[in-house]
Amino acid sequence: MTFKNIIFDLGGVLLDLDFKGMNRKFQNLGIQDFEKYFTLKKQSSFFEELELGLLTPAEFCERLRQESQLDLEDRVIEEAWNLLLKDFNRERMRYLEKLSKKYKIFLFSNTNSIHAQCFEQKCLEQMGRSLESYFEKVFYSHGLHLRKPDKESFLEVLHLAGLQASETLFIDDNAANIAGAQESGLQTIHLQSPQTILDLELGL
Repeated sequence: MTFKNIIFDLGGVLLDLDFKGMNRKFQNLGIQDFEKYFTLKKQSSFFEELELGLLTPAEFCERLRQESQLDLEDRVIEEAWNLLLKDFNRERMRYLEKLSKKYKIFLFSNTNSIHAQCFEQKCLEQMGRSLESYFEKVFYSHGLHLRKPDKESFLEVLHLAGLQASETLFIDDNAANIAGAQESGLQTIHLQSPQTILDLELGL
């Protein structure tokens, strides 16, 4: 496997996710079946619309209130939603710094404006620098209005970054996203727990 560029996923690759903690919080708020709306593999339409940048945070919160028939404040919903995001791992972020000396590295995440504001702030506070500063460019689904695993999303990222698919490695923890990347001509690594990026042999 030879490559010049690496595109990383964020959640489950660089930043661990806490589905149990988030689900427990929503249960405590009265949404007993939050997994009906959102899991790693399947999401309700309004979650996808949020990830595509088609809903504002306020509109998303209103949709969740309508679906759950609970009168929860936007702030309460956003705080519970952000519990999905765990802290940044210093070793992984140092590893990114090392990789950036040999490869051009990029970030491509299916995410939303609520989570992006949260994890960007976490990175500043915990690592002392912006998440964006680790990469040549970052791409978020809500900004692209495209999301993985759609082939079009990968082709758009390659186009905007000026990359050749054959020279680029894509790392993700989601099998469907890996399949979409392979269909787009990218080299891939499917990162599966308990494996982390620190276990990968990337030629350093």
